[in-house]
Order: sequence, then C-alpha cells, then structure tokens
Amino acid sequence: MIDRLPARKVRLADIVSGQWVQRQGMEPSVVVTPSGMELGRVRVLGTVVETFTKEDQSFGSLTLDDGTETLRAKVFKDLSPISEFAVGDVIDLVARVREFNGELYLNAEVGAKVTDPNIEILRAAELETRPPEVTLQPRPKEQVKDAVREAVLQLLEKNKDGLRFEDVFSSIHEPEAAVEQVVNDLLAEGVCYEPTPGRIRKI
Repeated sequence: MIDRLPARKVRLADIVSGQWVQRQGMEPSVVVTPSGMELGRVRVLGTVVETFTKEDQSFGSLTLDDGTETLRAKVFKDLSPISEFAVGDVIDLVARVREFNGELYLNAEVGAKVTDPNIEILRAAELETRPPEVTLQPRPKEQVKDAVREAVLQLLEKNKDGLRFEDVFSSIHEPEAAVEQVVNDLLAEGVCYEPTPGRIRKI
C-alpha cells in the first residue's frame, strides 16, 4: 500500500471551503473543493497563531493562519512534527487532510520554519498563477480506472527503468485516489514490481 501521495500546495481557504468525502476500502478520503479539486495530502504555509500541548504529551495542535483562513494542525502521540514551533512562527507544513466530528483539520507529517520572506512571496505567486481548476462532469468510476490504468502502463513502457511513485502521480492527470488504486492493483497483480522501495517498474 502506497502511503505517500504528492503534497499539493494550497491555501487554507481551499481546504476550509471544500466538502469532506468519506470513502470506503483502500480509497483515501479527501476534501473536494467547489471547483472539483481533490485534497488528500497538502502543503500549506502560514503563521502560527495558537499552540496547545496536552500534559501527558499524547496530543498537540497548532492553529495556522495564511491570510485566507485559519485551520488547526494536530499530532497524536508523536509531537515532533510541530513541537518546535511557537506563536508567531511562519511554517511550511506537509499534512494529511482529516475530519472528525464535523471539523476539518490537518494531520501534520513534517514542517519547517520559514525565515526568508522571499519564500512567502514565492508561494503566494505560485498559488496566484496556479492554472484555474475546471469542474467537469464526473465520469463513471470504472471508466476513470480504465483510463488511469492505460495511462500508467503507457508511462511505464516509456520508462523501462521504472519511475518513482511521485513521478507517476504527477504525470497522470487524473484523481490521485484513482492513480493510487491502479498502482496498487498493478503491484498486487504482478504486472509491476518495486525494484527499490518507492519505485515502480513494469515486468
């Protein structure tokens, strides 16, 4: 099972304005934005405006503000992803989008303190120039899966030495969950294998 999808750079408002979609089985649950963008794993940049750590160190959280919205990032048991940050710090955070009792939050994976203001300017420019999301009529699930499978196999045929999972995800312009499912299927069926961890190659 692949547990590392590419982290999509987004604004907090993109997450907060979306609709949580709870999926079953191996398909990851995601937030779907009003434009149809699926957010499962994200990369956000914002200022820490509040922190909290439980006395027994079993839970910690911080609240981020990026100028578009505020959102909590949480960690459970292992507090290291956010333990070094304080109120006022600007941080670049990679996290999974999660939901509990109606609250959307970020399950923090790794973060870094940003001290160069040019990084903030660059991120704002990246998001401002991001190609507009186009809402399309949804295709039948099997049709999507077949299209993704064909695209992945064609990609691997062109790259005989294999590709990193991240390169496959970034090259296939289909929903991330569908690409992940197809890659898992190809590995399980023996059509492809992992020559090294995190890399897929066609047999």
